Amino acid sequence: MLHDAYDVVVVGAGPAGSNAARFSAKKGARTLLLERDPVIGTPVRCGEAIAAKNIERFLPLQDRWIAMRVEGAALYAPNGKGVVVSGGDASGIILERNLFDRHLAELAAEAGSEIITRANVSGVQMENETVAGVSYSRFGKRYQVRSKVVIGADGVESRVGRWAGLHTQLRSLDLESAYQFYVSGLDYDPRYCHFYLGESVAPGGYVWVFPKSEKTASIGIGVSVRDSEAGDAYKLLENFLKLYFPKGQIVGEMAGGVPVAKPMKEPYTNGLLLAGDAAWHCNPLTGGGIATALMAGFHAGETAAEAALSGDVSVKVLKHYMDRLQDDVIKPNLRAYRLKEGIAKLSDDMLNRTADELLAQPPKNRTLKNAFLLGLKHQPSLLIDVIKAFM
Repeated sequence: MLHDAYDVVVVGAGPAGSNAARFSAKKGARTLLLERDPVIGTPVRCGEAIAAKNIERFLPLQDRWIAMRVEGAALYAPNGKGVVVSGGDASGIILERNLFDRHLAELAAEAGSEIITRANVSGVQMENETVAGVSYSRFGKRYQVRSKVVIGADGVESRVGRWAGLHTQLRSLDLESAYQFYVSGLDYDPRYCHFYLGESVAPGGYVWVFPKSEKTASIGIGVSVRDSEAGDAYKLLENFLKLYFPKGQIVGEMAGGVPVAKPMKEPYTNGLLLAGDAAWHCNPLTGGGIATALMAGFHAGETAAEAALSGDVSVKVLKHYMDRLQDDVIKPNLRAYRLKEGIAKLSDDMLNRTADELLAQPPKNRTLKNAFLLGLKHQPSLLIDVIKAFM
């Protein structure tokens, strides 16, 4: 049964929004989750790779939404030499995001959250300089719903945050243009995620090949918006496919922007929190955002519920959201940002030498940690970040 007022309204049913709604409801807050698309989880705009431990913190893994399990990563230098790194942080799973996202929303519903799809949010309501609800339309009819706290989990350059007066626009150097093909008929090793580096392949970024089956993979590219022109991501990816997988057949494609920024310093105002991509919580080194979205959604949901139920939804209370995010999102992402900047300084020759040095190591020493240590050894100030990132 839908109501005119809620303790917490969440905008966006991706991993951040659904997890926020779930844990807000579990805290006892009357919670509403609004999603623009007709079916939660589609369309998929993601590479879908994640470490299993980052899911298991919040829910048990289910085979039905795991496309593939990978045991490591294969890194390719600009000269084409590949190095396989296995174990630890290199292993993970490739999700079926449509099934995974829908399951997260189901968990939110089971916890007591109400859900409306096809809800196109068009603005926030303000009272006494405090966000007090949202406006949305559905099938041409307009609605207003009041809330004590709104959680904006509406993606890159959040409109919800902007309507509330927050600065959500990213600088061009902190935004990547991404394009991804879903490709069948491949001849490759599906035991690994594959990463291709180099200025000719992906200037300021990389190409990924994430296994979806033994013959199918998501093949995508992320390139710096600052250093590329409109359409470059598609053209570069098309050229990559012709060069490396000429027999592959494209059966799907998608595009989008990926935030690779430092986390937003103040993703909150009176009556409002932002979570996930909306608050620049994506890992700035890899562009991966599922794990940080789950973590940020969890903390946003609990913070919002506690504030709403206490009757104080001011910045004074909601800013404690940042304290909760420190170890899970803020500190790791600040390290990742520094590493991203360090790697951006590596020339193709330096990347080639790093690959050669890593290949000279015994297989047991070919780890992601050692790859970073070797690549950044001439930037000693970053070595402590590498060590902390892999502790």
